[in-house]
Amino acid sequence: MELLFKAAALLLIGSLIGLLIRKNSPELALLMNLASVTVVFLLASSVADEWRSAAETIGKLTINAGVMTHPVLKCLAVAVISRLSAELCRDASQGAASSAVELMGTVCALSIALPLILSVVKVIGGLL
Repeated sequence: MELLFKAAALLLIGSLIGLLIRKNSPELALLMNLASVTVVFLLASSVADEWRSAAETIGKLTINAGVMTHPVLKCLAVAVISRLSAELCRDASQGAASSAVELMGTVCALSIALPLILSVVKVIGGLL
């Protein structure tokens, strides 16, 4: 929770500075926003380590858990990266690039989740 407040404060300050700079130099405002998002992303990576260790624990407790957990974690990473990239593109007034990033993120997430979907269908087929 404390990390969330720090991240929110950092992003708020970065956004306010970006708004002040935007009138004179939109490029520097974009770089300011990119820098604040990068710092928050690095802060969030410490929390991701906890998720990774929890996934490893689940993997040790169950048989073939890697088949289930790895695609979910990869899809989560793709979602976060594509969302941040799309928002940065929107911030730079690049709507077409933002839509392309979101579409590519969706396609990547679906391709990553395909083995999981197939394994679920096989399990359901085995039950019928």
